[in-house]
Amino acid sequence: MASFPHLAPVPPADIQRSIPAPEWELYTEAWTLLLGMRIEASDTVFANLALKDESVGPFLASFYYQLAAQELSDVTGPKARTLRKLCFLLTRRYLLDAPVVPPELLDWKYLGSMCCCYPSSVAMKHLLSDVWSKHQEAISSSVEKAKTAVIKHLSLPKLPSISTLVSDIRLLTLLATTLPPCGQVLMAGSDFVDTFADAYQTHQRGDLRRVLVANIYVGLTSLLKGPTPNLSLLLDQLFSLKATAGVGTPKTTSGPTLLSDVICSSDLLSRLDRYLAAHPQKRAQDLLSSLRAYQIDSKSFHHRYQKQKTRPDKGKGRASDLPVPEEMHVHKMSLVTQVQDLFPDLGSGYVVRLLDFYDDNPETVVAHLLDDSLPAALQTLDKSEQLPTTQSTAKHDPMLPHPTPPETPSTPEPVPTRRNIFDQDVDLAELSRTDPQGKLHFGRSKQDLTADAILADRSHHATNKAAILSALATFDSDDDERDDTYDVADVGGTVDSVTASAADADADATARKGGASSQDMDLVLFQTYQSNPALFARDSATRRSQPRASLKRETGMTDEAIEGWAVMVARDPKRRSRLESRLALSAGAAPGGGIAQPELKPTAYRKPAQKDGDESESDTDGPSSASSTRGRGGSARGRGRGGRRGAGAGGGRRGGGAAGSGEQNTAASRQKKEENKASRANHNRRQQRAKKVARAGGMAG
Repeated sequence: MASFPHLAPVPPADIQRSIPAPEWELYTEAWTLLLGMRIEASDTVFANLALKDESVGPFLASFYYQLAAQELSDVTGPKARTLRKLCFLLTRRYLLDAPVVPPELLDWKYLGSMCCCYPSSVAMKHLLSDVWSKHQEAISSSVEKAKTAVIKHLSLPKLPSISTLVSDIRLLTLLATTLPPCGQVLMAGSDFVDTFADAYQTHQRGDLRRVLVANIYVGLTSLLKGPTPNLSLLLDQLFSLKATAGVGTPKTTSGPTLLSDVICSSDLLSRLDRYLAAHPQKRAQDLLSSLRAYQIDSKSFHHRYQKQKTRPDKGKGRASDLPVPEEMHVHKMSLVTQVQDLFPDLGSGYVVRLLDFYDDNPETVVAHLLDDSLPAALQTLDKSEQLPTTQSTAKHDPMLPHPTPPETPSTPEPVPTRRNIFDQDVDLAELSRTDPQGKLHFGRSKQDLTADAILADRSHHATNKAAILSALATFDSDDDERDDTYDVADVGGTVDSVTASAADADADATARKGGASSQDMDLVLFQTYQSNPALFARDSATRRSQPRASLKRETGMTDEAIEGWAVMVARDPKRRSRLESRLALSAGAAPGGGIAQPELKPTAYRKPAQKDGDESESDTDGPSSASSTRGRGGSARGRGRGGRRGAGAGGGRRGGGAAGSGEQNTAASRQKKEENKASRANHNRRQQRAKKVARAGGMAG
């Protein structure tokens, strides 16, 4: 065999329509036979004949281009499926085994069309991965040319062909999805992303915006795939989109942007968050936080792109003989009214379709109507469509004939009634039935009824009287009640002295116990402080040391409390001397060979110190009486004879100073007072009174 038989390319769609079906089947069978010859050839024959086979490239390219565009006459029959399988196998053999690969098979458009024809195919992903490792430079060069062409077309003020541009961007997106290195080639540099961001703002077409968002999303996510993810390039592109959108600046746009559409309509931020959880980076975390805030602000402009789920029909729909629901819920009508208030030219039926598409969200519907960003499927609908009028329900007869019921007996048996513990409860339904007006009331049911009219009404007097007597009969006057005579609210305190005494005793015991434990703790801390003062240092090494841990376990104190205790001891020399004395006594090393004993408080009586302005009793013994006497009569003059009184006063002052200091014996002072009482005090008073009476003329009172 000198060469393989020639393969005719697939004719265009307009020519296919003119070919009869039987003749098209013959063409399909011929292509299947010729492809099988090339696939079943041995490696040696294939290597020799593939160099001269110039018809295979145009045939495969024309086949996949028209299959991706859905322009083939038969794409679902068994012969068409066999032809698709053979085309894939022949492409694989030429790309991996041929000594020279036809240039048409390495073009980005051909590879993208293959990805469109075999979506979610594992074999296709493996094939492209092997082809990339073998022909990386050729594929990269082809993708770069496509990238340059797309940038040039989008930069024009008026797009030449929207459908062709959308198709090319879609093929690039599919290729980058199946082969992530192609997406990384698209994301290299900033001109591609910047052009897409400007085109998103310039052109308001919904189909163009969707393919732009999908391409940018696939390109950005491809930077996180592969053996060497390029996080730095991803962050640079996101920062570029953020700067274009003006996020965080006063120039922030109030409408949708390419960045807001990407982060709101896809899971880009979730993917980035999962990647940063395994590879944390401060710059990326800050960017992710700002994009999260921007996503919340822009959520009202976009909705999540999700594939519509097709559920199999299980035959559980409404029965065919029942009428179609004709009345719309009032809430739905209110939403329609909200949209029609702003767009009165829209029909109610068209508005209902918009609400169904946007999940009954009138704000989103209004936003898309104002931006003219409705999907193409909604833009082609009749905007003046009205809701259908009420249909007749004559086909559905709710009064179907029923068999005649049997005759009921003349004396029917009584139906037993059920009883339970809730029979005596008030039934709201029963109240509504017994009410004359048939409804419940809040407050007074008869607003015009006065108190005089109620008292004058004696119709229910007997019933009310019987109810009162029944309640009094059930009242037991001998029932024991709690005596609240001596409550705190009545007498202002409690009289439970036994409880108070017990409580005081418990409090004293607790105080003694706490005091003893604190004294022992001070001794332990001071003994440790004398032996090792460095153990109380305020540094992390000391706190983590084993001696500090032992001291904390022994005293039950924290590091801060132990270090604070050392600071207070160093600042208070008196406290330190007391602790030294107590430590010496506890160790049996007191001066003079004394033994350890607790500190004993003095038991002698000590007169409490008097506050300024506080008047004490006048009959207090000792020098205070003398001071009181001087206070009444004055220290310069006294009763009786001045000389002796003066001497006595002076002696009193000397004695008072001693008594005031608490050093003179109170018994000796009392004895000295009683010595001259009989000779001077009583007699002097009687004589002085006699003198006063004589001067007054003898008129004794």
